[in-house]
Amino acid sequence: MNLSGHEINSQLRQKLEMPTGRHLYVVLGTCERLDRYERVDFREARSPSGQRLGEPINVNHNLLDRINDEELKRLVQTEASRTESVKARLAKELDALVADKLDGGSFLALKNLEILFAYDLELNCLRIRATNQKHILLLLPGEKVGDRITLFHEAQSSNHRTLPTNLVPENHLWELNE
Repeated sequence: MNLSGHEINSQLRQKLEMPTGRHLYVVLGTCERLDRYERVDFREARSPSGQRLGEPINVNHNLLDRINDEELKRLVQTEASRTESVKARLAKELDALVADKLDGGSFLALKNLEILFAYDLELNCLRIRATNQKHILLLLPGEKVGDRITLFHEAQSSNHRTLPTNLVPENHLWELNE
């Protein structure tokens, strides 16, 4: 659904009032539109009780910060031969990051998720954690064409990724139109 940032905030606030069910939401747009949404409109977004929703978490930086320097160095050096172990470590850290952030509140906004798609990580932990009064909003560069959501659509086609179709329900997906 193509909406303005203000309209997305309104829809999101309504969704945040729902106490049960799946609560994973996605905002799509160009990198420029997402940046403007984060800087301008999202700052105005409020919870049903009128509280600010907080700043989006940079997933790329937070995941790498969770791995100590020595282990990160080892992972980088052995990445080519041990891709699955790097992938498993990142998946573990992603789940721990989301769990830690949601322990501190019921809402979490995530941005800069490129590392997840670069390593083709499963996103099910986001869907699983976004239940029963825990809400997660993903800010993703992408566009919806038909039933397909193409991520990183502004990049070369070799860098495009597809968001899994069963990850987010249609009524939890918004595309910035401004």
